[in-house]
Amino acid sequence: MEYFDTRDYDLAGRIGRLKTKHGIIETPYLFPVIDPIRQQPSLETIRSLGFNGIITNAYLFYRRNKGLPKKIHDYLKWNDTIMTDSGGYQVLVYGDVEVDNKTIVEYEKKIGTDIAVILDIPTGTKMSWDEARQALFETNKRAVEILPHIMDSDQLWVFPVQGSPYKDLLLISTSNAWRLPYHILAFGSPTVLLEKYEYDKILDLVGFARLNLPPHKPLHVFGVGHPMIIPFLVALGGDLFDSASYILYARDNRYMTETGTKKLEELHYFPCNCLVCSKYTPKELLEMPRKKRVEFLALHNLYMLKKEINNVKQAIKEGRLWEYLEYKSKSHPTLRKAFEIVKKYTSYLEKYNPETKGTTHALLLTDKDSYHNPRLNRIKRKVYNMLFKMKPKNIILIPAYKKPYNQQIEYIEAKKKYPEKYTILFYHPYLGVFPPQLANTYPYFQHEVGIIDKEVIIKATNEIIQLINEIKPKEIIIVQLIEEKYYSLIEEIIKSLRTKTTYTLNVLSFQT
Repeated sequence: MEYFDTRDYDLAGRIGRLKTKHGIIETPYLFPVIDPIRQQPSLETIRSLGFNGIITNAYLFYRRNKGLPKKIHDYLKWNDTIMTDSGGYQVLVYGDVEVDNKTIVEYEKKIGTDIAVILDIPTGTKMSWDEARQALFETNKRAVEILPHIMDSDQLWVFPVQGSPYKDLLLISTSNAWRLPYHILAFGSPTVLLEKYEYDKILDLVGFARLNLPPHKPLHVFGVGHPMIIPFLVALGGDLFDSASYILYARDNRYMTETGTKKLEELHYFPCNCLVCSKYTPKELLEMPRKKRVEFLALHNLYMLKKEINNVKQAIKEGRLWEYLEYKSKSHPTLRKAFEIVKKYTSYLEKYNPETKGTTHALLLTDKDSYHNPRLNRIKRKVYNMLFKMKPKNIILIPAYKKPYNQQIEYIEAKKKYPEKYTILFYHPYLGVFPPQLANTYPYFQHEVGIIDKEVIIKATNEIIQLINEIKPKEIIIVQLIEEKYYSLIEEIIKSLRTKTTYTLNVLSFQT
């Protein structure tokens, strides 16, 4: 059965279609956790906000119905996708549950859930290595033993990837994920780290897991429910998420924003224009009866989660997910640390990141973080490999400072003055070295430059010098512009080139 197909990529993030018995979920997607007994807000309201899939707990459903297998779609009056957890969270919190794996799996089959999870043993973050190893092997054992009971099912089954925070144990779990015929893979037990805002640790573990998991299968990250972290997890390959944070935060008077969480009592104005925030003030919400206030806060929190998912999808469509992460990383110290973790995985991200998108948008080169953009690095690597194969013996280096670069006066004059034995190349603080033939192509023509500070100049100089050292030309002529915004870069390159003795260096000065 073809159940998941991807339509668009950016970094390792993707927009995909997950096909279930009761409809199609477009990923990235967050399943709101719902309580069949005391759900607030109503499922009709959740659907009206744009959510067409929910998740609930099959173990709690089993207990409340005393094992009677009631059809869950009829019970909840929900005709779209329903995912059920198996009770793994209760195992994590309480240590055990009163049913075994086979019982809960058979129950999930009978109630007709669309996406189902086996009863795993989450490793959490407090287990010792030995305890985590034992829990991991028990989860893997259950995953194998239950296969005969789920292979005849038309449901999508989830294999929980356990072992964190120990990467050697995670590697065992990811290896099993390649061998077992589960539809969806789920990274387990990050809840405690999420509560502590330790996003960098979560990202490092999820990135490591995704790197070693089958790329064609969607990855669910359990318990993720804040707009802050979602873009970073999507960028590393997260497809699905779930959380009850929208209602849990509301019960504690906590108000979600894109860059953090605020207590309702701290707010004088709402930084949002959703149906709640545009109608009421923080003071008016505080004066409401608790039940009504909780419902309105939960609605706002759901709105923020949906908005962030849509922001991420739009960034993927435009090919701007890296630039979106740059923007987000400057909004909170924890996200700055998270972004540094994403940088560790740039080689992995390059594998999936397309060089251009259908509708090409200008590449935004903001500051030193843009140097790590996988799209930029992939394009530069292709150009550098081409130049390395050419191995030009005599090079003229011209600073690229005015688009289109092949119409700069320095380039026109250099073509007239120097014989054909010279290879003319442009150099740019972000785009590096490139031939004139690329001046009218993406991204050499479609880009915008922000800050060129000392750190950018050092990075650019090192990169350019490294390329020249690999090419090993006999002669270099570098064009120096006296009044030009890249002057510091030019001076730094000249200074570095003069320390070498393997080639002849000449400097030409142009007065602009």
